[in-house]
Amino acid sequence: MNFGQAFLILFALANVADAQDAQLRGNRELQTSISNKKWNVNSYNEKLGQCRGAMCGLWGDPHILSCDGLGFDCNAVGLFTLMRNFLYNIQARFVPVESEEMKMVLGWDKYPAASLTNDIIIENVDSDDYPTMQFSFPEFYNKDGLPPSETNCLEGYMYEPTLQGYSMSKEDCIEDCRIRCETTKGCAQFYFVGGENCHLAGKDAELREVSEKWARTVGGSVDQCGHKARYTAREGTEIEKAMVIGNGTGNKNKKHRHGEGCPVLFYKDGELVDVSDKKQGDWLVGDKNSHKKKMNYVRWKSFNQIEIVHFTKDGSRSEIMLETAGEGPGELWNCHWNFFVCLPKANKEKFKAKSVGLLGSPDENSTNDWMKPDGTVIPLPTYSDVNDGTRGEEAHKYCTENWCVDEEDSLMVPPAGGSWKDIKCHDEPYVPFDEDTCLASQAQIEAHCGDKDFTDFKYNACREECCIAPGVCPLMEETEEEIEDIIPHSGEDDVTIVDLPPVPDTPSCDDTNHEATGETVCPSAEGSVVKVIHQTADFPADQPVIYGIQFNPSAGDDQGRTVSFKVDNPYGSAADAYVRYEKKVGLYANDPACDSLPELPPGCQEETTVITAGCIEYPDVAPFALVDVYFATDEALNADPDTEVEKCCKAPDYSIGVVKYSFKIQCACPGESAE
Repeated sequence: MNFGQAFLILFALANVADAQDAQLRGNRELQTSISNKKWNVNSYNEKLGQCRGAMCGLWGDPHILSCDGLGFDCNAVGLFTLMRNFLYNIQARFVPVESEEMKMVLGWDKYPAASLTNDIIIENVDSDDYPTMQFSFPEFYNKDGLPPSETNCLEGYMYEPTLQGYSMSKEDCIEDCRIRCETTKGCAQFYFVGGENCHLAGKDAELREVSEKWARTVGGSVDQCGHKARYTAREGTEIEKAMVIGNGTGNKNKKHRHGEGCPVLFYKDGELVDVSDKKQGDWLVGDKNSHKKKMNYVRWKSFNQIEIVHFTKDGSRSEIMLETAGEGPGELWNCHWNFFVCLPKANKEKFKAKSVGLLGSPDENSTNDWMKPDGTVIPLPTYSDVNDGTRGEEAHKYCTENWCVDEEDSLMVPPAGGSWKDIKCHDEPYVPFDEDTCLASQAQIEAHCGDKDFTDFKYNACREECCIAPGVCPLMEETEEEIEDIIPHSGEDDVTIVDLPPVPDTPSCDDTNHEATGETVCPSAEGSVVKVIHQTADFPADQPVIYGIQFNPSAGDDQGRTVSFKVDNPYGSAADAYVRYEKKVGLYANDPACDSLPELPPGCQEETTVITAGCIEYPDVAPFALVDVYFATDEALNADPDTEVEKCCKAPDYSIGVVKYSFKIQCACPGESAE
């Protein structure tokens, strides 16, 4: 499976005794980036450096991607097992982002909770003569609770009036906003909103407290605020032995805007090594001849990437790439690791025999990637609805209940002055993602993340990271491109490709009459194959909403059953319509989706959007699809005033009536084989 782009949502359905009437959405939202028409599935032919094999890893806050393509977030704190197999024992320590720490210092509740990967520890189980290595960022201390770039600034305030004749500008960071003020006549004070919007003010402007609905606002006088302070490491840290490696988008050699780099502490077999003199291209372990001799080595490969190469006893090459990311030492989005590993194809059977940890079992089966430490498979969770509030909670529970490292199994050297209690997992409650506590405004999040598909993991990752640290919002596209560049597509043509079925071309209108409705698509059936299971208003006319139905059988091993249809507006004038359904991914998985049909005219339309919904399939139950249709129209005089369009449809707020109809559509005529 292609690491950077092609991973699928997996669905699991259970407890469907009352499936005929229940609305079974089944969306776990353990999902990664999806491109249903382009990328390989369950491939052992990915490539990292010179390693050809199975890819897996983590990035961000942190987003986990198993070697078989199951994606989920492990937003927890403590020391966790990433991977344990015949070759590796890899552990990672997740720490709170600085914004969470500042919440405690400043007492302001508007700080989202999240974690980042601060430490990576790698033990080579296959070789006794290779050291256990630890790559760590120091713990930083901010005296006033603000990051170094915001020292002596005020948080949560603005200046009024702003500088006459000057309009807001977009700047990369608060230092650039301060420089803008310094170089603008009459400017003496400034404030910086959401990590990008710079506002200038004169010396007579007055401070005003901003609303909590605003994005995070920081500012001050030009001679005090925006002058970056030197970061301070935890007392006792031997910071002079750290290697300062770049942070930013390494594949483009761009430094981040706070970017003097991130100090990295390197340990061999528990001993801190002085690597302060290392430069890009230098070896930390081994030398320039190591690869020729098939000897393990570690090298600072490029701007912000460390290359770690292991050779198995049979000479197969495995590669790990560590990448520094974040806004800089001590900043809101602190220095942290992105981690990618390639398991060589030549040792595929050994990895399949037993490999456990957060990164799953690389056996080309993503449905068994949740497991207990002994390898016992844990069934993937099911939810009754995509918005039932449980998104991420099961993943958090899975991480903390199964993969927290015990003290006797820990490979990690604690931070300076610290002990086991500083790195162990804690009994922390799950904190759901809450847009109301974002440091970025909703408008800002949508500006940077709204062009991604709602069902795409990149959309969720973008929203959450932008929420936590507004300064990274403008970098999300850059980060996404980098991950895709790091992990190239395998280029193989003979592996499974996920594709969508063709749009049906059967006529749906005969003169002005609807064709292939629930009553007519199966001539021998008694009754309709379309059933209304919920509605917030009566139908205004005796005409079908669902028509042009076409059943699409399973397309071999690549595509499960789907049903295609059109939607009619039953009201007397044009209305905005929204159709919420599930797309089919592979044989059994579905993705939530929503199509908008603006100003849909009433009546049968030959030229209109065709919806193709994935069918829910379960033993002894006829396959069916569930569809919600919303109409926003001032004709809906009997609409329930509390009805709103599902938020995944990204509809505007309507002052006119909204009506919702929920349909259950059979995916085959009664008696037709499900094969």
